[in-house]
Amino acid sequence: MKRLNIVLLALSVLLSSVVYANEEGVVAEATQTTEDGPVQTIQSTIVKLNQLTTATSYSPQMVKFLVDSEIAPLFDFDHIANEVLLVSNVSLSEDETKFFSNRLKQNIITTLLSRLAQSRSSSFNFISARPVMGGNIIVKLKARGYSRFGFNLDLSFHKSQSTSKWQIFDIALNHDSLINYYQRMVVIKARRYGVYGMLGRI
Repeated sequence: MKRLNIVLLALSVLLSSVVYANEEGVVAEATQTTEDGPVQTIQSTIVKLNQLTTATSYSPQMVKFLVDSEIAPLFDFDHIANEVLLVSNVSLSEDETKFFSNRLKQNIITTLLSRLAQSRSSSFNFISARPVMGGNIIVKLKARGYSRFGFNLDLSFHKSQSTSKWQIFDIALNHDSLINYYQRMVVIKARRYGVYGMLGRI
């Protein structure tokens, strides 16, 4: 009887440690899922964009720091580059694709900053979020400020295959998609100037 009690005690200790380990694993997994989820990414994006609108009224150095450290990582520029090249017959080497992706990165960030400056935006307000085909999410924001109308900003989020993070893969300013814009530009410039001419002029 004494031996049976010892065995049962050992078994209960073992089971409780296994259950505790499982609970810890579930909590850790739930925390990780929550941190990597689209809702948190969208909230973080709005906060960072609002920080950017504040920084534009201070100094170019602060804007550059925020863009490099906070704004640029929000975008999946490699995916954007691939989407832009899909409609053209242009085939690029790995180095050329990286160069093209960096050019798009500079252009998109510059376009966003110039629109903020033109409208003198002071904040981004969340309007809506809706799921679309492929598990992607489109988030509509309104840039409000000192201009009369401000402008609408639609951010398309997807889960990146390379980083497994939710990132922006397209941005529409007043419903004009930047991917569609650059697709047209690539086709026109590649026909007119050739591949290398297009890369220099995009």
